[in-house]
Amino acid sequence: MTTESEAPLAWPFRIPVLRVFLLQFVQTRKRDRLLLILLACIMSTAGFLMQGNGSYDSDGWFLLASGREIVEHGIPYANPWSFSSYRPIVVQQWLHDVLLYGSYTLAGYAGTILYQAILAVLVALSIAFAIRGFDDKRFAMPRLLFCIGLALFGAGIYISVRPTAWSMACMCLTVGVCTRWRRTGDWRYLIALPAITVLHVNMQSAMWLLDVFLAGCFLLPDDLSEFKTATPEEMLSDIFPLSIALIAMLVASFVNPYGADGARYVITSMGAASYGNVISEMKPAFEATKGFCIVFFAVGFIPVATAAAIGRRRIGLPLLVIVLATFIATMLHWRNVWTFSIACALAFASMLPKTEDPSPLKSPETTKSIALIALLAVIGPLAANCYVYATNGGHSCWVSSECSADSLVKEIDEGGFYDPVVYAEDPVIYSYLEWKGIKVPFDLRPELWDEKGVMGVTSPYRDYVDGMQSKKAKLSYLTSSHFDYYIVSKDSVHWYKENLNLKVVGATDTLVLLENAG
Repeated sequence: MTTESEAPLAWPFRIPVLRVFLLQFVQTRKRDRLLLILLACIMSTAGFLMQGNGSYDSDGWFLLASGREIVEHGIPYANPWSFSSYRPIVVQQWLHDVLLYGSYTLAGYAGTILYQAILAVLVALSIAFAIRGFDDKRFAMPRLLFCIGLALFGAGIYISVRPTAWSMACMCLTVGVCTRWRRTGDWRYLIALPAITVLHVNMQSAMWLLDVFLAGCFLLPDDLSEFKTATPEEMLSDIFPLSIALIAMLVASFVNPYGADGARYVITSMGAASYGNVISEMKPAFEATKGFCIVFFAVGFIPVATAAAIGRRRIGLPLLVIVLATFIATMLHWRNVWTFSIACALAFASMLPKTEDPSPLKSPETTKSIALIALLAVIGPLAANCYVYATNGGHSCWVSSECSADSLVKEIDEGGFYDPVVYAEDPVIYSYLEWKGIKVPFDLRPELWDEKGVMGVTSPYRDYVDGMQSKKAKLSYLTSSHFDYYIVSKDSVHWYKENLNLKVVGATDTLVLLENAG
């Protein structure tokens, strides 16, 4: 009698390289199921390790400062971190910032790691929700974990203390709701779409329109042939519930502290961060990654192509449009890579063949399923933060960043200037100044400062970018801005002293604080 371990394999499964990509189609071997889970862990961990900083992020100090401001003083409508208090502001991720600040208040920098891990779990569970929407009987647990790991390979690099993880969750929830409606015909699923929009517009209003686009894709039939076989009346009848839901989503976007300004933030902020092409993640994929993006594109497309070839199935038209749209968006701006990774993972899952595997791994109790998914999700953040601690002298990037600038900030605080104007060579320092309560001329979120449409009002961020185009422009910018202090790197301090008549008043291992010598 032939046992499971002795059963012969079809020839493609005997080739080691191909076997890695074909494991999803193996149904009976326990070792294959275990290998799928191992691959899921590797992909998920790799995504977080490539992030490089653990829970730390260049926006982190501002996000904490924003959360503290809201908790202590309420929602701000004018920029409290700017010298020009008349500048309006929309804190587009206000609810996320409150939660982040709460985690910091609870446990300091360890709290930010905990918050990152919780976000990773929420994203993983939302991916599982979307995948289960295709067909509950199609996914044994190892397959489900593999698909989640596939998504986290690209999404993990953007799960930090930024609000992006909430956009990931909303993306998956939207797809999951729409696929359930499409599969069952039950319009009651669509009631959840406006609620998702309300969550999204308060967690990251710059991305809420993504949900409307995703849901709108499901107005399309699964196959182009349906355009020929269905009458216009039948097609209109089919899409009518979703059309109403889309209108409700647009209306729901106004449910935020800023009302219409919060809803249209996604439009008014568009293009601000791309000005001057100085923010690396806003550059085209190949330019921003120096070609490394090809790895992410391969990890996204190869499983989809394999599933199509082996399973002889097509991606449904809505998911095909989503995959192509997210690919184009990533090519234009590297920061959209997480949308592409998640879209490809969902497309891959939608094409997997059904399984009748009766093993307990196929359909465990709900609690056990959630626990396994959560375990997969937290492996990445914990491994990434442990790696940072191990390679950073036992400190997190939060502590290192604070140590490199804190003593200089104290010098500025005690320097005798009222509202000192500080220039920072590294714009990340501006975020730390905001956290320490020192007003800044601009920071890393140009959309907060970009007022190109306001008559007679200049944008501090655009002035800065224009001034960094050449040494001559930089010198003109610095001399005309009348800074009281300059925080620069040790490597460039000589240039500042020589050209601006400055003196050193403080220094750390990496930074130097300069003041006007006169």
